[in-house]
Amino acid sequence: MLQPLQRRILVAWAIALLGTCVGATGFQQAVLWYQHPFAGVLITPQGIVSSIGLPTWSGIAQGLRFPDRPLSIDGIDLTASRGAQGARLWDRAVDEAAKRGDPSVAVHVSTASGERDIDLRVDPIDSASWWLYGGVMIFTGGLWLLAAVIAAGTSSGGLARTFAKAATLAALYLFTFFDAHSTRTMVPLAYAAYAYVPFAVMALALRIPDDVPIVARHPWVLRIFDVCGLALAALTLVRDWIGASAVVVLTVCTTLLGGSLIVFVLVLGVRFMRATGARRDTMRVLFRAMATPFVVVGLGVLVARLSSRDATAAFFAIPAMALAPIATGVAFARHDLWGSRAILSRVLTRTVAGGIAGVLAVGVGAAFAASIGFPFRSALVGASLGALISAPLIYFTTRAVERVFFPAASEYKPTIEQLSEELTSITDPNEVALAVERTVRRWLPCERVGFVRAAEGAPLAPRSARSLATAEEQDELSIPASFGGRTLGWLSVGRKRGGALFTSDDVDLLGTIANQAGLALAHAHSYAELERRRQQQAAAWQTERLALVETVAAEIAHEVRYPINFFRSVFRRDAANMTLDAEEIDIGCEEVDRLERLVAGLRRMVGHRIDRRIMSVADLAARAEMLLRDALGGRELEVHVPADAALRCDTDQVTQVLVNLVANAIDASGPRGRVGVSWGVDEEGAELVVWDDGAGFETDPSHLFSAWFTTKPRGTGLGLAITQRIVRAHGWGIDAVRVEGRTRFVVTIPTSDVVSSEAPAELDSKTMPLTPRAEEHEDSHR
Repeated sequence: MLQPLQRRILVAWAIALLGTCVGATGFQQAVLWYQHPFAGVLITPQGIVSSIGLPTWSGIAQGLRFPDRPLSIDGIDLTASRGAQGARLWDRAVDEAAKRGDPSVAVHVSTASGERDIDLRVDPIDSASWWLYGGVMIFTGGLWLLAAVIAAGTSSGGLARTFAKAATLAALYLFTFFDAHSTRTMVPLAYAAYAYVPFAVMALALRIPDDVPIVARHPWVLRIFDVCGLALAALTLVRDWIGASAVVVLTVCTTLLGGSLIVFVLVLGVRFMRATGARRDTMRVLFRAMATPFVVVGLGVLVARLSSRDATAAFFAIPAMALAPIATGVAFARHDLWGSRAILSRVLTRTVAGGIAGVLAVGVGAAFAASIGFPFRSALVGASLGALISAPLIYFTTRAVERVFFPAASEYKPTIEQLSEELTSITDPNEVALAVERTVRRWLPCERVGFVRAAEGAPLAPRSARSLATAEEQDELSIPASFGGRTLGWLSVGRKRGGALFTSDDVDLLGTIANQAGLALAHAHSYAELERRRQQQAAAWQTERLALVETVAAEIAHEVRYPINFFRSVFRRDAANMTLDAEEIDIGCEEVDRLERLVAGLRRMVGHRIDRRIMSVADLAARAEMLLRDALGGRELEVHVPADAALRCDTDQVTQVLVNLVANAIDASGPRGRVGVSWGVDEEGAELVVWDDGAGFETDPSHLFSAWFTTKPRGTGLGLAITQRIVRAHGWGIDAVRVEGRTRFVVTIPTSDVVSSEAPAELDSKTMPLTPRAEEHEDSHR
């Protein structure tokens, strides 16, 4: 069982194969008839004067028209033969007269006004007639065939099937039209298509661009058109055997063809007037392209039944028939006419358009060569070979020109994709400028590339966008990087190396890069603003939490009054030489333990006065390492601090900060992890960093400094809160980040508290106590 896609592809290939075979045969037979002798009129396969012809033809000039019938030619009786045999006798008689060099043939004709004898001049068919009825018809048939293949291959909807059917029949008729009046090799196919086309056109009118209500409710209505078309096609094929009148059959087919074209335009016009929205846009494209050629050809076909002389001008509208398949192609690409949701291929579209242009070039070249005296076949072969040779040559030449002179065209997609990927991960405006400059340098060889961004809140001075600068900046191209109506920066490039000219593709690509830079800068500014507000929110949140901690401490202090009152009473009793019983002693011991726990927490929450002195940072780190010697378990604390680094601080409290942070890092890194202390100085001050290579934290960094927040089963959650309180009491800042596999607690120290190496004599030499306090170590953990 074939899948829908396989079925569509199979049908498309079948249509393409059938149409190509018929079209190639029709073109081959038409070439054989170029400048072939004919006797002033064309004769249908039924031996009747055709309704097509030009006023310059001798038969048309003498008043012959459809359905006049030749009875004899140069004494040869044509009435003894039926149908196609009579037409072939006519062709042979004309050929023999041309071989003998006779200037004309004597013809006895039956007309509406009676029988008459006339002389018809024997001339080679002129180029204009051959191109009009042969070349243009076959070319237009090729366009209809292409439209049929596209419709059948891209969609399986009802409209696509109906259009593919009508387009295929139209292509077959156009391919065989000239052959039916000349070499007569495909007459049955020509008349079958001729009979079926009107019904296919009327069915299409009811479905384009969507089904009319009656068809939507009763789809079987369309089958009536198929049945009628097949019946009339069968009648044209068996007419000779059943004795039906050729004139009647041809008149019916001609009337139906002309009428169907008129009906199609009327129905399309009514539906266009009633359409709205996107449907009206689709209808407008179809109506504008199809209405004029269909009306002109339809009227021409109907008028041709009355007078060949009056109808000849109408057939000059035949080239306009090519607009219909082109219009459907445009509607398909711009409005998805058949509802296929297909992806339009740029390469395939260019190939199809190039192929059509190539065929036109071959025709024009062959016509021109034939008009100046070259044999037609030689001219056609030469033009075809020229087109085949020039097509790849033009392709490779244009590609080479693009690579040499327009490298931006080939670099556009990879450059933009690479820059987009790079900019999505950048949050620093300075990095945006560097990324843009690197991208431009990769594909544009120029003397200078620069990206100047506006300081936040300070717009740049206006400059000429997408234009060469003034004489002071010779050959410079400056393009604004804008977003939201604001110019956030300027991308400027110096002149190309060697003085090469900038191209329109260069400007387009630079403009796209500048637009992306503007978007990235806006994103970076927004990110910075969000980060600033996040820090403000975190600081406010911390303030609230610290206020809560102080409240709790006050409540604890309040609770201490009760055991104090108990011990005061006990001491007074002891002063009166009264003895304590066992219960009072037990209660006193319990109160002492509780006081010790309360005071341990209270001591960490109550603020202390900051006593600043100058202290070596290396000594502070060494003292912290000594206090935590047992916790390190034989590991060394990796200290990267210059020997002359010093700061102004409360020595006891900063030592406690280091002890808390290092103890926290030891616990987080595990028994074999690395822990270290580093020091860095910049223009704004210094950073004291305590780091570890443990697994890190998953929560928001601001939560780590919250009182009572802990990730340890037995931790109190006060260590980092106390650390932050001490740091902020100094006027410093502290934050936690995760960078390159390390957790870093960064204490930011302003310049006012950083002591330069020029005053080492001021360093405090006071000996600090090294006795570790175990109860503080446990509380310093996260």
